[in-house]
Amino acid sequence: DVLRFGKDLIVQHGFTTNLKGIDWLKRHFKDHRVHAVNFPGDPYPIHIDATFTPIKEGLIINNPQRRLPKDQRKLFEKNDWKIVDAAQPAHNEPPPLCYSSVWLSMNVLVLNSKTVCVEKSEKYQAEQLDKLGMEVILVDLRDAYAFGGGLHCCTADVYREGKLQDYFPNQ
Repeated sequence: DVLRFGKDLIVQHGFTTNLKGIDWLKRHFKDHRVHAVNFPGDPYPIHIDATFTPIKEGLIINNPQRRLPKDQRKLFEKNDWKIVDAAQPAHNEPPPLCYSSVWLSMNVLVLNSKTVCVEKSEKYQAEQLDKLGMEVILVDLRDAYAFGGGLHCCTADVYREGKLQDYFPNQ
């Protein structure tokens, strides 16, 4: 539900994180700026990682079926970030015993500003990221979805050191 961009936290307001949760984040992360985003008309407002994915500084892929509303794009546009429609998923339905969106194809593991891991079967996402100048590493994790895993779960295990960089000085 939360994407961290240095000192800014982008939080998807939906079923998992409601307004009380967003208020809690603001109170407990005083060194951060907290911004709520939502996707009007979305009957299942969950999984920000299947909606809006930062690839590197200045570049985000966005689910074309859940585009970020115009007023919520302003933060990114004021700071010269490019928002690109994500490639279509390679599959029309999730793997067996998986109840996630096919748009989990957008879940990529960014290793650094030049390298990204993509689920091996998501060929369109891999091609798109290659064309956007990223080195793409294919990983075969599709069969792990039924066991509660997959590439989208790997990102929870990544610890990055760094400063509270200001990616959005123009607020």
